[in-house]
Amino acid sequence: MISEIEQYKTNLYIYFNALGGITTSGFAVLQLLRGDYATGIISSMGFVYFSIIVYTLLIHKKYLWKGRGFVLFIPMVILNVTNLHPEFGIYWAYVGVLSFFLVLELKDACIGVSIFLGAIFYVVSLHFPLPVQLRIYASLFLVAIFSFLLSYFINRLLNQVTVLVTRDSLTHAYNRHTFNSSMKRALYTAIRYKTPASLFIFDLDFFKKVNDNYGHQAGDKVLKIVSSTIQNRLRDSDRLFRYGGEEFAVLLNQTNEEMAIKLAEELRLLVEDQDYGIDRTVTISGGVSAARASDQVSSWIERCDKALYEAKSSGRNKVILSHPL
Repeated sequence: MISEIEQYKTNLYIYFNALGGITTSGFAVLQLLRGDYATGIISSMGFVYFSIIVYTLLIHKKYLWKGRGFVLFIPMVILNVTNLHPEFGIYWAYVGVLSFFLVLELKDACIGVSIFLGAIFYVVSLHFPLPVQLRIYASLFLVAIFSFLLSYFINRLLNQVTVLVTRDSLTHAYNRHTFNSSMKRALYTAIRYKTPASLFIFDLDFFKKVNDNYGHQAGDKVLKIVSSTIQNRLRDSDRLFRYGGEEFAVLLNQTNEEMAIKLAEELRLLVEDQDYGIDRTVTISGGVSAARASDQVSSWIERCDKALYEAKSSGRNKVILSHPL
């Protein structure tokens, strides 16, 4: 589902930038035929830019410069046309305001629109009487507000959907589906670029007794505290996943086995030191393994599982480094 959301965002950028390319190409031809070579050349450069953006989105799935190169072409053309032909150029200003929110991320769009409106208001003040200026200012400002609100709520909805499909609702750790895709990506990166990556899989010792003796609400509280404790210690590049009922996995990017086992031991102690509101200590057992060039995702996970099983069968409340299979 998360890949479908990302593809949806990519498709939107493709459509909007393709539309930008079509618009700038037609506008360039029109201005060149009218003898406005400066505007025609800038518009032609805009067409080349939009074509490059669409190409990189289609082929490399990357939004080049996050679309920011757009501000060098469309706004400049609109300002130039409005200054040269204010009687009809001003209508393009409304398209310009909307286009910021279509091709840029929300923060960049807000900054860009603020600068653009300041520039267009200045141009308007040179060519229109005050009553007309006020009408133009008000209408452009309203278009900017409505465009912002539409973009804001769409982004907010997509972010909420992303959280729903990637996070576990109880612990707010990433879910099993996200674990699978993250493991594939981490292993690919580790093998291709020869960078270390490690996996730490652990579960809570005797967790069933917590549920049986204190109730499921107490058990849920324990899971949430463990999750927050782990996440507060991890780096931004690391990820915690709820792998099963009381089983979790920590994906450690740019981390070799030696660093991973030290961190896993530190996490074990942190979990043991927390106050869970019950009259028993909560501990974890886990296994650690680093990615290898010969690995598949399944073999990497299997080594961790074997180390986890060894930790549980040898007394629990410990972490063990995996052995070669």
